[in-house]
Amino acid sequence: MPTQSIQQDIIKELGIDELPPAKQEEVLAAMTEAVLKRITLVLLESLSEEKRNELEEASKTGDAGKVNEFFVANVPNYEKLIQNEVAKFKQDMAQTVDMLLAA
Repeated sequence: MPTQSIQQDIIKELGIDELPPAKQEEVLAAMTEAVLKRITLVLLESLSEEKRNELEEASKTGDAGKVNEFFVANVPNYEKLIQNEVAKFKQDMAQTVDMLLAA
């Protein structure tokens, strides 16, 4: 999964770039972990049990490239799915930020 582009997108969209650098890294790490978990869940839900077993084998290698190749080959509209989940996450986070600022 394109972690760096997800992070840059989150920084830009949510205005995190205005925070002190140490706080930026902390918030960004938490948000990146959360969005990657969401993406992983959606991807896993799209796979049959047989494909999940194949994914498990690919994951055992520890090679993120192989795992990404697996998803590209086995999940229709893989890139679009990631883009949709990132967009949903950003929308959720923007609403949370708005609520916190309004309080």
